[in-house]
Amino acid sequence: MGNDLTLQNIAATKPFRLGLALSGGAARGFAHIGVLRAFEEAGVEIDCISGSSIGSLIGLFYAAGKTPDEMIEIAKKIKSKKLKAIGPFHFGKAGLDYVKHFLKKHVEQTTFEELQKKLYVCVTNFQSGRYEIISEGVILPAILASAAIPIKYGQQTINGVTYVDGGMVNNLPVEPLRERCNIVVGISVNPIEHRTGKMNLRQKIMRLTELILNENEIRRIEMCDFHLEIHGLGAIGFEDYDRVREIHDLGYKAAKDFLAVNHRFELLNLI
Repeated sequence: MGNDLTLQNIAATKPFRLGLALSGGAARGFAHIGVLRAFEEAGVEIDCISGSSIGSLIGLFYAAGKTPDEMIEIAKKIKSKKLKAIGPFHFGKAGLDYVKHFLKKHVEQTTFEELQKKLYVCVTNFQSGRYEIISEGVILPAILASAAIPIKYGQQTINGVTYVDGGMVNNLPVEPLRERCNIVVGISVNPIEHRTGKMNLRQKIMRLTELILNENEIRRIEMCDFHLEIHGLGAIGFEDYDRVREIHDLGYKAAKDFLAVNHRFELLNLI
């Protein structure tokens, strides 16, 4: 990666030792749970987390003290039809209203300050076109803004400012971690895998989304000390919320392989 892990970097006076940046990617983000499980099993202690979109949701559960097992069970309770529903033609809570209700049910903490680990949530300021990081105050508005996919879910307003999905301009929010952590690990769930043959409209939209997200991650990957991209997720649709265990397993295997070959983790006493 772009930052050399010198002894001087490791012994720096930054407030945190290890930070994990979780990319957006809708249902593919369940792979982050598998990564967290593999890291925990290896004894890797994560001090703080940043995330965009689904990465911010998984980051919230982890920062709130949920174990990977608990996160899996919570994820299995998601009603995918509620997340896919848009417009006026649905009953009950749907879209971000459903997400808000779901998070209130499963996360006790209401402010960032109450969380067990430091969390940085990336959102896109729709007026300035720039990303912003929220890490203080009430949690829910920030998470909902970070997951507010344009057109599908609409915009979110915080203190009079309009926000949309953080992944639109920064899908791998490494910056707040780079400033505060000696070591930064980035996790990406949108691999660009070779495609052939004809695509229907839905597949074309998914492909274009992959390309856009991947492009805005490139320079941020260079800011990481370590980077892990979860391969095999190309066959997973962004709305495949009912494939929790399968997606988790891809993340788990990728992280186990990553830890097996990255002996620098051992040298840095991270394991």
